[in-house]
Amino acid sequence: MRPYTSLLLTTLSLPGALSNFLGPIYPAPRDLTSSNSLVAAAWKNLTISLDRSLHGQSNSTLSEFNDLTFSVGLFSTRDSKAEKLQYHHAAPETRNASFGTQTVDGDSIYRVASVSKLFTVLAGLIELDLEEWERPLSEIFPEFAHFVREKSNTLDPIYDTQWNAITPFALASQMGGISQYGAPWTPDYLALYVLEPLILGTSSPEYNPATYGFPPVDPSDPANHAPCTTPEGFVGGICDPESYAEGASTNPPIALPWTSPVYSNNGFTLLGMAIANLTGKTLDDVYQESIFDPLNMTSSYSVVPPNSTLPRSVVAGEPQANFAIDNGLSKSSGGIFSTLNDLAKFSTAILNSTLLDTHTTHRWMKPVTHTSDLHYAIGAPWEIYRYEHPETGLVTDIYTKLGDSGSYGAMTLFIPDFDAGLNLITASTQATRSQQTLDLVQAVIGVFLPALTKQAARELEQKYTGTYVSATPGLNSSLTLTPSKIPTSPGLSITSWIQNSTDVLSIFYGSPIFPTKATLRPLITPHGSNQIAFRLATTPADPVLPRDPSNLFSAFYDADQFAQLGQYTYANLYIGEFVFEIQEDGRVSGVTPAAWVGRLEKV
Repeated sequence: MRPYTSLLLTTLSLPGALSNFLGPIYPAPRDLTSSNSLVAAAWKNLTISLDRSLHGQSNSTLSEFNDLTFSVGLFSTRDSKAEKLQYHHAAPETRNASFGTQTVDGDSIYRVASVSKLFTVLAGLIELDLEEWERPLSEIFPEFAHFVREKSNTLDPIYDTQWNAITPFALASQMGGISQYGAPWTPDYLALYVLEPLILGTSSPEYNPATYGFPPVDPSDPANHAPCTTPEGFVGGICDPESYAEGASTNPPIALPWTSPVYSNNGFTLLGMAIANLTGKTLDDVYQESIFDPLNMTSSYSVVPPNSTLPRSVVAGEPQANFAIDNGLSKSSGGIFSTLNDLAKFSTAILNSTLLDTHTTHRWMKPVTHTSDLHYAIGAPWEIYRYEHPETGLVTDIYTKLGDSGSYGAMTLFIPDFDAGLNLITASTQATRSQQTLDLVQAVIGVFLPALTKQAARELEQKYTGTYVSATPGLNSSLTLTPSKIPTSPGLSITSWIQNSTDVLSIFYGSPIFPTKATLRPLITPHGSNQIAFRLATTPADPVLPRDPSNLFSAFYDADQFAQLGQYTYANLYIGEFVFEIQEDGRVSGVTPAAWVGRLEKV
């Protein structure tokens, strides 16, 4: 009887093979910038194509970005020089601008729109404790407490927001179900009707409620207005936190709390107010003290940048109409100004856990909820895209935050599996700016992520493959690793494995412990560690086609290896785990099969 047979008596039956566990496909690559790097080569080819297309030398689809001013660049915690891989383009609108810069580079100041939400959540994670993140808003804002008390016996879940069930964390993860609107994002027809004569001195049928058959209401009743869109609040230009909270308290919900993700700028205004309330600081001080100063982000602002920075500011159109706007209470939703170089500092600090501890970062960079799209999930405030590699079908999660407001757009993309990512900032008064921002992200990630994957595969082969032998005299132990030749299961294949003169491979090969399609894949390891653990991972015998529900349940054991990881052990150590030693220069010097303890040196 083979040794693994008895193990099956105490574990789940495993029909077929298992699929890979969620995690990196390869160890994060260390070389993104040298003349030998596949990433550098891919970036060079992309920038050459952009140059040709944007200067009329090519009719490729990249020429659509000619009217878009943009700055795009990479970052990596493994290769700090990656931040130098940038590309900048000034559209004719910017080159002929009367205000601001006429050229763009890594120090050009843009509005980053809703990427500001990422700053707000990070600042909150730094400043607030877990209890404060889960405190009901009715305990933070007296106006909400008053509303809850008034509705205690007459609460209508369709028309009354349950502020006693919504927390700052619910706001951060877009799970509060609260209204999207609130000045200045989404128009309310009554507010437009009331405000048009005051602002423009006209009264057009376009905003008259009677044009649409709306019933007459009392325009002086604050309950009929979005927060701070009453004539007094709007025209006076003053919206204090108390007035905003009072106006928001009567907003009807879009969904019940924690039932469905609902994007809400209003929610992030309230989140910023909550952080200020709980810390006793202004939000500007929170950003400055918790993020800008520690990261030396000297070109980032939560207020309109000083006039001295105008020569390097990207101004799309008239300054007062698009750029030089202080978002006031809504700055926590979309009021940050920054540069590509500062965003690189910000992004690498997140991946490096510079401002948070590693465990908090890992918990933060996880989904909170699904969406109706199988390739798209929501975090706090992450918008998470699930990239399926065409060659392997394996998944790489990309954690992003999109910014899109007025004449400015931005997107920051983190690829935790590779300790890398990219930032993009755009500006244009053209109506096509929003779509072009997404199209440009698609074009860049379509080049960057495959190149990153291939570079990681190359480094795996160069550094990890080969033969490892025991340095202990008289001990016959060795391990030989080669690149996997299984397209759907990349990684390291074990071609020979002797431990204490025992041919381990012949004993376990073909068993549930070591299926025939098993390869070694890395686990997430903290940056800076001199060790990295690999685990045996396998692929399904019959992969499930996307969106095919015919074996949704019957393929459970084929669907995800999470149910089986760490099941087979010896002396409380995992049989399928291999721990590699990494030198400071990235060289692999040895490996320890965990359950066999003895270290094997690379030869």
